[in-house]
Amino acid sequence: MLQALQLIFLSIVWGTTWVAIKYSLDGFPPFLGASLRFIVAMVVLVLYAQIKGISLKVPAGTFRYIFICALLLYLFDYGIIYWAEQYLYAGVTAIFFATFPIFTGLLSAFVFRTEPPRVNTLIGLLVAFLGIAIIFYDQFLLTNFSGLTLVASIGVIISALSAALSILIVKKYLSKVAIIPLTLHQMFWGTLSLILIGLLRGEPLIYSMNTEAIIAVLYMGIIASALAFVMYYSLLQHMNPTALSLIIYVTPLVGIATGWLFLGEVITPQIIIGSILILMGIAVSQYHDLRKVLAKA
Repeated sequence: MLQALQLIFLSIVWGTTWVAIKYSLDGFPPFLGASLRFIVAMVVLVLYAQIKGISLKVPAGTFRYIFICALLLYLFDYGIIYWAEQYLYAGVTAIFFATFPIFTGLLSAFVFRTEPPRVNTLIGLLVAFLGIAIIFYDQFLLTNFSGLTLVASIGVIISALSAALSILIVKKYLSKVAIIPLTLHQMFWGTLSLILIGLLRGEPLIYSMNTEAIIAVLYMGIIASALAFVMYYSLLQHMNPTALSLIIYVTPLVGIATGWLFLGEVITPQIIIGSILILMGIAVSQYHDLRKVLAKA
C-alpha cells in the first residue's frame, strides 16, 4: 500500500514538473536554470543528512558508475529536456519522454541482458513511434515548420533513452549504495556538468527576476528532486525497474492536463491520437510486467 501511494505521489509530482520547467524558463536559461534546481535539492539533502547523521561516503569502485549516471541523468536527460521545452509544449515533451519504459525494456533485453528479448517490446516500440510521428507532425505545423521543433523532439527521445540507461546502470552496479549519498554524488557531478555547458554556451545567470520562475525552481528542487529522487531510488531497490517505470502512464497525462490548465496549451486531435498510440505502445511493450503488477494488486 505504501509503495502504491509513493508511485501516485511521484506520478503527480513529475507530471507537473513539465509545466514548472516552462515557468522556470521565463526567468532562467535552460542549463544554468536546471543547475539551480539541483543546487537547491543538494542543499536540502545535505541538511537532511546532517540532521539524521547519514554518512555521505560511497563505496570504493563505484565512482565511475556514479559519474556516468550523473552525465546520463542530468546532462543528457534534464539538460536536453530544459533546452527542448523552449520549443515544445510542456505536455508534448511529457508525451515524448513517455518512451522511457520502452527503452528500459529494450536495454534490459539487448544490452544488459537482465530480461529476455520479447517480440511485444519491439511491436510496442513501433506503435509508440507512430504516435510520436503524429504528434511531431502536429507540432511541426503549429510552429510553422521550425527546424528547432525537429531537433527538440529528437532531443527529448534521446533524453528518455539516457534516463533509461542511467536507471539500469544504477540497478545493476549501484543498488547497494545508500540512497542519500548515491543521490547526492550523482546530483553533484550532474550539476557541475550542467553549469559547465551553460557557461560554454554563454548563458546569463538569469533572464528576468519573476516570482513564478523562482517558485518553480524551488518546487522542482525541494519536492520534485530532493524528495522525489530519494523516494524513487528507495523504490528501485525493491522493485523491478521496468515495473517502476510504469508511472510514465500517468505523468504525460498530468503534463498535458496541467499544460492546458496553466499555460493554455492547445490539445489537438493529433495530440490525443498520438498520446493514445504511445501509451498503447508502452502497454504492449510492458505486457508481461503489467500482468505481473496487476496480479499482485
